[in-house]
Amino acid sequence: MKDLISLAASFFKVGLFTFGGGMAMVPFIIEELEKHGWMTSDMFFDFLSMAQMTPGAIAMNSATYVGCDVAGVAGGFVATLFLAMPSVIIMLILSSFMRKVKESKLKDALMNGFKPVTISLIVYAGWQIAEKTLFIPKSYYPDWKVVAVCIACVIILFTIKKVHPILLIVLSGVVGVLVF
Repeated sequence: MKDLISLAASFFKVGLFTFGGGMAMVPFIIEELEKHGWMTSDMFFDFLSMAQMTPGAIAMNSATYVGCDVAGVAGGFVATLFLAMPSVIIMLILSSFMRKVKESKLKDALMNGFKPVTISLIVYAGWQIAEKTLFIPKSYYPDWKVVAVCIACVIILFTIKKVHPILLIVLSGVVGVLVF
């Protein structure tokens, strides 16, 4: 029961204080996981990889995986529910306000202020993942096989504009099995 209450409080806090979607939540989720000793960032990045490959929002999938790992199915349900709850409450309140100020300069200024923070949080989450993935553990040396696969994926994404993400995930999995 204690784990369920802790999961609820942690994921409610993550849902309440993050902007920009699932990737922007990653640093906050990791902080909560490590604070409670539920899992290391390396373990979470494995969950995050699965969350990115499954249908649905990354943050919601991550919350479900983490909750299930910590406290079974009930933990998955609680973590997912409490991650979403702040957004639902805030959007219900904001939607009525936003209808009233559709053409407001204050609203436009607020939205323009949120965009750089959102980008920064996403970049920071990306850096955390890259740091754990691209470098050999406990060293500053890159894992050149991982770097090569990453560069290949970036080249594919920038040159083939309509590559389907599932195809890229499947190909990366095949390469992983063959190379690693």
